[in-house]
Parts: sequence; structure tokens; C-alpha cells
Amino acid sequence: MGTTGGLIVTVAPCIPSRMAGKLGGVDVSPEGIAREVVRAYNAGANMAHLHVWDGRGEPTTDLAAFERTLALIQEQCDIVLEGSTGGVSQLSSEQRSLSLLTGIEVASLNSGSVNYDGGVYVNSPDEIRYWAAEMKRREIKPNVAIFEVGMVANAMELADEGLLDSPRLFTFVLGQRGAMPATPKNMLFLSESIPEGSIWTVAGHGGHDLVMSVLAISLGGHPRAGFEDNPFYRQDQQAESNAQLIDRLVQLGRTLGREPATPAEVRSMLGLKPRRDGRVD
Repeated sequence: MGTTGGLIVTVAPCIPSRMAGKLGGVDVSPEGIAREVVRAYNAGANMAHLHVWDGRGEPTTDLAAFERTLALIQEQCDIVLEGSTGGVSQLSSEQRSLSLLTGIEVASLNSGSVNYDGGVYVNSPDEIRYWAAEMKRREIKPNVAIFEVGMVANAMELADEGLLDSPRLFTFVLGQRGAMPATPKNMLFLSESIPEGSIWTVAGHGGHDLVMSVLAISLGGHPRAGFEDNPFYRQDQQAESNAQLIDRLVQLGRTLGREPATPAEVRSMLGLKPRRDGRVD
């Protein structure tokens, strides 16, 4: 089901611009995203999941704003940086993997297609293999996103081809409309479907982030929170910051006997290169 011990606490601050516009005081500029990541780091986050956006929080194929975001974060903390290869299905494989050209250490890898809200999130076998091979070539750790259990089998095909090194890292995305519901039974099923010794975290959508994170901590997995998943601290109460959401998970983790790992410990757990003087060795 996963390992216990030090907790990997991921912050996902990149709320889509269409949602940010409905909320008050959300800054989606590079400076705003970086500020939220650093505040979340100070609250106990040790990994940040980031999207390639322009200065207005829109998907872009221009890396300037993303690279500025990373630089601002790295100037202030040594949090582990994860880039997304998700986003709009209409983009090419190369466009969706632009984050791999930057200084990220981990990258999301969607291992299958799935219904997503009112549409279809398309990730073809050729695209998946392309992204996995690029991550392998660039020594970036894949974080395999699992929306349905068949995606585990797809990921293990990549492992058999030598494209997923141990320890393997998975994120269960539960509660997305059109995909696997966010239930304890589904989380337990997925945690028992991945190879022994794998590391897994959970991203609860549709307001299920807190319950799924608490269950993950209890089952030996790892939590994730942030405006991308749910910008509300309680129903109808907007969170003051991503840090407020992270602080709650850190306190719950400590209550359950799991102390947040340091970024250096996370790198060791994931088999990443250590950082020195603000850079990955």
C-alpha cells in the first residue's frame, strides 16, 4: 500500500484563471505563484506541483513566465519542483512537455485517457511513451497520474520497458467528474494495485481533498493540497492562502505520527539528485 515514515506534502497552487477570476485576491503572476509556494514551504510543504503558465495564469508555450516562477522560488527555498505535462489535450506532445526543458526535478506523467468534466482528456499510448522517454533522458522523475485503475497497467508496461525507475511514484487523482470517485474503497484499491515499495500521493478533486489526504496519511501515502485542487478551507470559506491548506495537513500528519520530510529527505526517498547552492547536482 505504500511506505510510512517522512511525509511528502505537495502544494498545487496553480488555480486555473477561469476559477481565479471568481475568487478574491488570487495572484496568478509568477511573483504571486512563487510567493504562495514559499509560504506553503514555510508551512511544511516539501514539493510544489506547477503548470507552465503566462503572467495571467493562462497555458502558454512560452517558458519565460514559468522559468521566472522557478527562479523566484529557488531564490527563497529548496522545495522539490514538479512540472506538469498535463493541460490542454489539443497541444502537441512537445508543447505539453515544455516544463521538461527547465530546472524541474519531477514531472507529472498521465498514463491514459479519461473523461474529464464535459470532455475527454486524451493521452495516447505514443504520447505517454514519448513523455516517459523524455523524462528518462533528462533524469526527471515521473509522477504517474492515475485517474483510473487501467492506468496502473499502462504505467507498468513503461516500467517493463525500463522507462520508470524504482522507487516508482504515483498520484491518485480522485473525485474528478467523469473519472474514479473519491472514496476510501477506491483509494485502498489503487494503493494495493501498484507495485510493492512504490510511493503514492493523492489529489482529491471536487471538494474531496481533505478527506482523501487524511486517508492517504493513514494508509502510508502522502497528501496534496492547494488552490488547483480546492481553493476553499471549508465549504463556502475561501482559504486565505495555499499555506493555510498545507498547514492543516502538516498538523494532521503530526497528529497521526508522520512528520513532514525535509526537501533533502524527499529527494533521497525519490532517488533524486541532491541540491547544493540552490542547484540540482
